[in-house]
Amino acid sequence: MKRPLIAGCMFGAVALLVAATGFSQVVNRADVASGVKRSLNILAKQARSGLVVTKVFHRHDIKLAEGEVDWQIDADPESLVPGRNTVAVNVLVDGDEKKQIKVSAVIKRFLDVPVIRRSIKRGGLVNAGDIKWKRLEMNREIDGLLVDEQDVIGMVSQRSVKAGMPLRMKWFAEPLAIDRGERVKVRLKKGGLVINTTAVALSKGRVGDIIQLRNPKSHIRYEAKVSAPGQALIQIW
Repeated sequence: MKRPLIAGCMFGAVALLVAATGFSQVVNRADVASGVKRSLNILAKQARSGLVVTKVFHRHDIKLAEGEVDWQIDADPESLVPGRNTVAVNVLVDGDEKKQIKVSAVIKRFLDVPVIRRSIKRGGLVNAGDIKWKRLEMNREIDGLLVDEQDVIGMVSQRSVKAGMPLRMKWFAEPLAIDRGERVKVRLKKGGLVINTTAVALSKGRVGDIIQLRNPKSHIRYEAKVSAPGQALIQIW
């Protein structure tokens, strides 16, 4: 008869403790981490910066009143950065804030970028079929990183590029429109007057470059602007 009495007393004491503290559920630390991670990833997605929360750590279980638990991140999306972040989280029960906790979150940044399918040598022309997209983990900022494949298609590589490498704009340039020694069609425009002639290129250039030309008969040198492959323009206002 004594054991039921003791058990009854213990149950009563627990009931009184729960009533006194207002705690009726315990959320273990694994569930805390899972819930916060989900909410953090929603916030990171809003920043549109390729950030992904990969791990969340919280040392303790938390005791809460009975009800539906939610996690409200007390941080600006712009404050999230790759690496380890300490984040304040408001814990809500049935929509009401009950407490604030701090968690440690590991955040990584991923970016979809165009890369070369095959290794190309210096001077190689990049065609549309040479490009594929790859998701990369970005541990640091890369200056001049290409994020649009249209920026590199039709360009010439100024260095050797290995397959799968993230591309930088400074590695590529417009293909040469005129090479040194090439015969060039030259158009001179002055008001309504147009004169077409030919010259020999003394320097190479891309569209938009100013290059040196030589008249093959008089040997007079002059400058003109490259307007198209094999063509140059002299415009006098």
